[in-house]
Amino acid sequence: MKNRYNASSQLVLESPLVDIVKPLNDPVPIFPADSLLNKVFRFIEVNYNQPISLSDVAIAVGYCAAYLTDLVRRNTGHTVNDWIAERRMLAARTLLLETDQCVSQIAQAVGYQHEGYFFRQFRRHHGITPQAWRKTQRS
Repeated sequence: MKNRYNASSQLVLESPLVDIVKPLNDPVPIFPADSLLNKVFRFIEVNYNQPISLSDVAIAVGYCAAYLTDLVRRNTGHTVNDWIAERRMLAARTLLLETDQCVSQIAQAVGYQHEGYFFRQFRRHHGITPQAWRKTQRS
C-alpha cells in the first residue's frame, strides 16, 4: 500500500480500491439522499468500475456484511449488490450511447470481469441485449 498527500497536505491511504474520502466530482442522482448511507453510496460511486463486492463495501464503511445488507435494504428497499449493478448499468448505458466501444470493452470498463455476466445483468435490467439497446437508442 502506497501513501500520498492530497492538495491540502492530508495523508491519503491508497489501496487497490479507491479510498472513500475522495470527493465526488459528478454526483449521480441514482442514489437516495440518506446521510446514514452516504459512505456506502460514495464508495460504490468511486469504485463501481472495479470488481467490488458486498464485503468490499462493508469493510470500507466499517460494518459487517450482514449488518450492512440489512441496513441498506431497510433504508432503500434494495441490496448493496442492487446499487452496484444499478450504477454499473448507468455507466454502461452512457458508454453504449456515447462511444463505439464493443460490448466486451464496456463490460470491463464498468467493472464486470465476465462479459456473459454483464449481458445477463443488462438483459435483466433492460429486457434487451446491450447491442439491441444501443441500436434502438441511436435510431
